[in-house]
Amino acid sequence: MKKDNKILMSDPVVSSTHVRPSQEPFVNLIHFDRDIVVDPSLSNRSRYFSCVRFSVAEKLSTAKALLPKGVRFLVKEGYRPLHIQQLAFERALQRAKKSFPNEDLNYWLAEASKYVAPPDVAPHPTGGAIDLTLIDANGNELDLGTQYDAIPQETNYATFFDATNISKQAMQNRQMLAYALQSVGFVNYFTEWWHWSYGDKYWAVMTNADWAVYPPVSEQELVDLL
Repeated sequence: MKKDNKILMSDPVVSSTHVRPSQEPFVNLIHFDRDIVVDPSLSNRSRYFSCVRFSVAEKLSTAKALLPKGVRFLVKEGYRPLHIQQLAFERALQRAKKSFPNEDLNYWLAEASKYVAPPDVAPHPTGGAIDLTLIDANGNELDLGTQYDAIPQETNYATFFDATNISKQAMQNRQMLAYALQSVGFVNYFTEWWHWSYGDKYWAVMTNADWAVYPPVSEQELVDLL
């Protein structure tokens, strides 16, 4: 991993990363592994919200064995269509402009990318990203410090993975999550403890890979790869 693990998605090093497109198929996590629980609350975004690349699903299935007994993954979102990514980024950009009216475009882009990746580098539309948390044996979400998908600037940046303004238990739970996922090759986006990816441009930057392997795909392309 690079020594500087605080690279934002808006950094030019991410957008300039080369992609050697893979035609690797997608799978639906709902049917892939019964021990991986999928939260259906974001199913209104896309009927394919629980789909990811096959390697991502395999790695997640392997990682579950590294969790303590009684703890399981709860997946919030996998694939996200590009048009939804675009709308989300535009909203985040407008929020940054409103919050920091005296700054310039580069500053606004950086602030926005702490919450939503710019569409041209976004991991979710590639099928290489998963948003997830942890649950106990009764299906209760563990304390990870903030709500899933909380806005960093509204939590005093407690969403950042290495934040110190959270409870000791939340820190330990984040380390539990990281140990399992990093052990199988996922990388975290440091501003969001819940966001992990493999094979996308950001993953390539953070692992010093020569290229990314997953390009963004449309919903129709995803269907063709299922």
